[in-house]
Amino acid sequence: MIIATGSVDINEATKLAQNASDSASDLADKIKNLKASLDGTIIESPNTPFDDGKEHNDGDMWLVMSGNVATSMYIYSGGSWAIKKWDVTSLAVEYLSALSANLGNVQAGNINGVNIFGSSITGGTITENSANGTITLDSNGFSAVSGSDYFKFTAGGNSGYCEIVGGLEVDAINVGSSFIGGQRFSATGNLNTHVGSANAWTYLAEGIKCSPASEISPVSGTDIYFHNQAGSTIDIHAGDVISHGNKLKSALSSKRDVTDYSTDEALSAVMNTDVKKWKYKDADNSADSQHIGPIIDDVNEVGKKATSIANDMIGTDKNGNYFLNESNTISILLAALKKSNQRIDELSYRITQLERKNA
Repeated sequence: MIIATGSVDINEATKLAQNASDSASDLADKIKNLKASLDGTIIESPNTPFDDGKEHNDGDMWLVMSGNVATSMYIYSGGSWAIKKWDVTSLAVEYLSALSANLGNVQAGNINGVNIFGSSITGGTITENSANGTITLDSNGFSAVSGSDYFKFTAGGNSGYCEIVGGLEVDAINVGSSFIGGQRFSATGNLNTHVGSANAWTYLAEGIKCSPASEISPVSGTDIYFHNQAGSTIDIHAGDVISHGNKLKSALSSKRDVTDYSTDEALSAVMNTDVKKWKYKDADNSADSQHIGPIIDDVNEVGKKATSIANDMIGTDKNGNYFLNESNTISILLAALKKSNQRIDELSYRITQLERKNA
């Protein structure tokens, strides 16, 4: 029990108690009014903004919540809700499910993802640590998006071509100017190349195509020329060549150092050339594998040759390999035939003279 030792003014105590009660009631009203004000200004909902039956003013905020995490924010302006966009110099988030922004230049480390959707990926090279980078794909490779018939490899710069190194397996490819299988295709338009199709011709270049039956044909029906980039003709290495004929150029306008060839020398060359029957080692035993002609003995030393052939009938390629120069051989035979006919005429004349004398 507490016994007061002083005096207490009952009226003053009652007044203090009343003032304390009024202050508490005023604070409660203020908190109530503030809460009512905030309820109209900030709304938390698991859904995007909808008509909640309340009157909203410009500046009101709507937070879309996932648990205790705000996933997006909307601001009321001009009678409707608009999603809040941020302009910050740095951003740290725990989880980012979607991003819509004009990023400009982006510097980043590794970007791990599943799909990249865009109208184009543009750039000279893909680099990593200042070295040429690579794009690694699984066995599915590239494929066109749904609804599109094709996709393009487009090259930039002055070269005008893109390079495909290694193998390329496609059903159909439109090529403007590029490399496929080590061959360069250059064209002003598209080349419709069908690779692996059983019935389609494959375009080797703008004007040349080949069929599944290993036929090579010019697209426009013109001749096919074999020459190097300088325009000089080149040699063709093959087995048997089957044709309707062999046309050798022999125009004087294309020749120099023209001199006479001795018919006596030609006849001597023919008489000193052995003609043999033989087969190539890699040929079968069919009748078509039988050959008749001169043989170049490139096995035995000089003086021990098994067969003889005139030097003018022999040629060498750029690698030093010997071959029978058929053009020279035919020409030598013509000259030898001319000399033989000349000798036959001389003998015929002498025989006629002898017959007249005996008569």
